[in-house]
Amino acid sequence: MSSNKLILAIFDFDGTLTTGHLWVGIARHHKAHKVKRIALYTYLFSHLPFWLAAKMKIYSEEKNRARWGEDIAGLFRDFSISQARQAFEWVMDNYFSGLMREDVIKLLHEHRKKGHKIVLLSGMLNDFLEVVGSKLGADFTIGTKMETKNNKYTGKIIQPLCFGENKAKLLLKHFGEKDIQLDLKNSYAYADSIFDLPVFEMVGNPIACYPDEKLSQLAMDKNWKIIGNLPAKNS
Repeated sequence: MSSNKLILAIFDFDGTLTTGHLWVGIARHHKAHKVKRIALYTYLFSHLPFWLAAKMKIYSEEKNRARWGEDIAGLFRDFSISQARQAFEWVMDNYFSGLMREDVIKLLHEHRKKGHKIVLLSGMLNDFLEVVGSKLGADFTIGTKMETKNNKYTGKIIQPLCFGENKAKLLLKHFGEKDIQLDLKNSYAYADSIFDLPVFEMVGNPIACYPDEKLSQLAMDKNWKIIGNLPAKNS
């Protein structure tokens, strides 16, 4: 019976729970602490052409986002686990704390009161998500993992990137490995991007939060609940 299964409230982070972006927070941390500045500028300038090309619709937006997500781990190359944790704490306290969407945070707390299990599911680095999860009271965090060697980060991620279809796969893998049964029919998913569609299709209650144009249109077509302002259509 479903009563023995967990009902999840799944929340994306970037764009859903916050208006901020992890790379901006990391950039501010590295500048303030004068660390990895060459790596930071290399990361930014090497990815800007792809960002511009995606904006001009001559390069895949999905591939653009995947590049940023996969390469951000390089900003922590040779950091110890404890050093990275301190950096993530700083980013959360000094950057993201003022950029959280209070209306979505309120919904998260309401789900917890109902006994639903809170899951942070994001392409962001999992070590950072754990910091966020501890502050928001999340039960599970599932994100992109960074590779370590001799207690230091190598600057690479452990594939796959937690993005697109891989989000849904990693979610099922996470609970499957723990032998936890899920009531997905009665579970909820909150996200802002069309690339979160695989997760939306898994649950009975998908909610588009401040959705991009494609997700907004799809949500209206399917009569999904929409939270936040709808994006302006391109002329």
